[in-house]
Amino acid sequence: MGRCPFCMASTMPEDVICFSCGRVISGASGMKARGRREFRGSSTRGAKRKETPKMAAAQASGPRSRRAGAAQAGIRQARKSSMKNLFLVGIVSFVFLFTPAQMELVEMISDLEAEVMNQFKSGREYPLEASYTYSRTYTIAEDNDPASGGTPGGDISFKRQMAIPFDRTSKSVMTEHFSAESGSGPFASGILQDIISVKINSEGEDIVIPLDGSSRSRESAMTLPSGNLVYWPAVNSGEDSCPHTRCIIWEGTVSDGGTYTLVAEVEVEGKSWSWWQDSSVYSDIAGKTWGVNVDNSGTFSDIQSRAGGTYWNDYGKNSQWYFSSHRNEYLINGDDPLIQLTALDISASIPGELSDNAYAFARAAFDFLVEKITYNPNADINPISGSECIETSTGDCDEVSNAWMSLMRVKEIPTWYEFGILLNPYNEKWEGHAWANVMLPLSEGWCADKGITVDSCYILGEVDVVNNKWLLHTPTAVTDWIEVADPTGDLIDSAYRGWAFSISNGGRAMYSSAIDTVGSPDYSGGKYIVTVDPESF
Repeated sequence: MGRCPFCMASTMPEDVICFSCGRVISGASGMKARGRREFRGSSTRGAKRKETPKMAAAQASGPRSRRAGAAQAGIRQARKSSMKNLFLVGIVSFVFLFTPAQMELVEMISDLEAEVMNQFKSGREYPLEASYTYSRTYTIAEDNDPASGGTPGGDISFKRQMAIPFDRTSKSVMTEHFSAESGSGPFASGILQDIISVKINSEGEDIVIPLDGSSRSRESAMTLPSGNLVYWPAVNSGEDSCPHTRCIIWEGTVSDGGTYTLVAEVEVEGKSWSWWQDSSVYSDIAGKTWGVNVDNSGTFSDIQSRAGGTYWNDYGKNSQWYFSSHRNEYLINGDDPLIQLTALDISASIPGELSDNAYAFARAAFDFLVEKITYNPNADINPISGSECIETSTGDCDEVSNAWMSLMRVKEIPTWYEFGILLNPYNEKWEGHAWANVMLPLSEGWCADKGITVDSCYILGEVDVVNNKWLLHTPTAVTDWIEVADPTGDLIDSAYRGWAFSISNGGRAMYSSAIDTVGSPDYSGGKYIVTVDPESF
């Protein structure tokens, strides 16, 4: 049995950490136990600080040699140095305790502690920054094999639309994050998604899609060798366009066993961004300084005084949203009895002094769903409502988003969809994805302290419940469309739409879509881990 060199508690030979004082006594491997706070108590009776058994024996018998005497002198000198160090520490501590530097130091230590502890928890890993190219491959074929249900001589007229991704900022697509009261403003938005190029190839033809917003109508479409067409019309410019966003349309005819393929390659540069100001947010993630939390959040009523009330008028005050003809109900419904009851339970879990705190309710609802809902990888192509998601405790990305947004509508917190694709951090595969956006107000006091106009003092953040991303953008999530308010739901229907067919002469369509990474992504900026940590109020 040995002794800890710091507190003199008894230790076993295999111990790498002192389970009495918590100090590492044998290399860095003890940090794991320390991070888990696995401290087993051990007796320290009779121990004295700064004095080992050998030192005590030497003092009792006196120096037995010149070497021993020198050792004793060294001990005395060490004691003097220790007293000096202790005196200096006392002065520094006094300075920090009685100056504004104290708060800065405490915050710095808190951030460091949270960051270190997060490394010991399981979670999903994301890059701080990323540069990569991904491809979308679309294939259409006419099956003329009777053995598989096909008919010789069949014809398939097809149309495939693909949203053209765009530059996304920390405030949706706006270039201004906040407006300044005077002098220093405005506060520029951060670029979260920068689209470098979009190129397509079909039938050996290479086509570069312009990123300046220009369009090409069906009448002036690029004609492929087969006679099939490629064009990128203006948004909502008629029958041959995409109502919801700028897109590429590939259309044509495939006959009697024929096959056609179109590949679109998109080069992207992106970075992580947090709209949440909290010590648990990895320190190198941009945006957190200007983020929202329970302390600087505005109230429910503040929502109507931000952005001229636009988001409240477009979304917040509309308790029912997106009627599904397939389900014959609103998928986002703040009036649903189960949603109302769930919102009441969530409100009851929040301290009374935070009863009108917009952030507190939004975060509590997020934590509730993260714990309650199990992801359903085999969900039906037609999404279920938020109420059914909560009732069955299961759902996929858009269905869990429906649940969270339904709860937000109870409190008139504006929420809406964001559609795109996501690189799964577990299997490195791309998936179609949908998540929520939210508008949360910052308090008038915080806005005034930062010199920000009240009207612009709010965040437009991303909330991805199924991936435990709270007010966080990760660069391997590509945005294709951010919802534009439309009570009819037609724009959302358009965003869900992909293939369209017209079949003649007994034809049978066989089609597929795939998303892949081209080459190796550049994650040179480093990575961080997002863990499941419910917030306590």
